[in-house]
Amino acid sequence: MKIIRIAAAIAIIASTSACTSTGDASIKHTTLMEVNQNIHDGVTTASQVHQIYGKPGQKGYENGYEFWVYSFTAGREDGLSIAQDVVGLGMLGERTNNKSKTLTIVFNNGVVLNHSFSTSNFSSSSGIRQ
Repeated sequence: MKIIRIAAAIAIIASTSACTSTGDASIKHTTLMEVNQNIHDGVTTASQVHQIYGKPGQKGYENGYEFWVYSFTAGREDGLSIAQDVVGLGMLGERTNNKSKTLTIVFNNGVVLNHSFSTSNFSSSSGIRQ
């Protein structure tokens, strides 16, 4: 009976997945269409961008222009990786699927000079699960 309970627990855990995220949550659900509706090169001001997206995760200067970068990454560890950890088989490796978004805005005298928005999907794995 104990074996059945353990097997059931592993099956439940394997059907779930663990999530992690990092970065600017203000762009978590943002799409390219929304960015292009909110930001207009030569028109939108830094103050307006700040109102919409909040404080950027990164600010800098390049070639005399100020730039702001908002980035957000979310990762999801598959259920098998979690189950392996529970039963002490974490050394077999894990597999994670990640999604990343980056919004970069370049300003000239407080007005958007240009902007870009990119998304990427990537996976990583370790151990024998590679």
